[in-house]
Amino acid sequence: MQTEAPPLRRKRATHKGDATREAIKQAAKRTIAIDGFAAATIADIMAQADRSPGAFYLYFKTKEQLLHELLEDFRQRLKNEVNRPVSNTEGPLENLSTRLTAFWKIYREDWPIATAAFQMAMVDQQFSRAWRSVRQQGIRGLSVMIQLAQKEGYSPGMDTELAASALCSMLEYTCYNWTAKGGDFPDRFIDDATAIKVLTELFVHAVGWQSLTNANYAAAKQTLSAK
Repeated sequence: MQTEAPPLRRKRATHKGDATREAIKQAAKRTIAIDGFAAATIADIMAQADRSPGAFYLYFKTKEQLLHELLEDFRQRLKNEVNRPVSNTEGPLENLSTRLTAFWKIYREDWPIATAAFQMAMVDQQFSRAWRSVRQQGIRGLSVMIQLAQKEGYSPGMDTELAASALCSMLEYTCYNWTAKGGDFPDRFIDDATAIKVLTELFVHAVGWQSLTNANYAAAKQTLSAK
């Protein structure tokens, strides 16, 4: 299966047209959250938007093109908030924690889009490329964070690109699993504070480790023995 990717350039739109386009996109999020992308129809989306079904085609050729645009919005949000320049006032582990918080909050808000795109990427070449672009952006950003941590003695000898890929995979699937209806906890709402605490501790411990020298290994062993 292959769908048509959205055009790179859009026609100049009026203020009213922009508002309608945004209303359709927000309605699509709500509809996908309720029915899933495969079951959502254009009529359902336009009913949510309180617009006539025919108005859809003034802005999008297909439901898949609409999802492509929503996914691009999702990618841009990640780029602006998660892949933003490194803060000089925070250390690498603090920078990492800040970015994890931003990622979770973006995913929490846009989980219907991320879930639909993730599922479509398994069966559609265009979506596969688009989803890979989202992942590569995240991998590059996280790799930079790990490299900064290495300069302070953390994660010695770690292949930062592979480590970033593994951690991004864990983060993406965890967010999907914690927000999707068919995830591990369909009857539990995982609040932001709890999710961010668990994810941050896992990520910081995964990156913020240092090799033990003989001296500090002996000291750690003595401390454990004393307990």
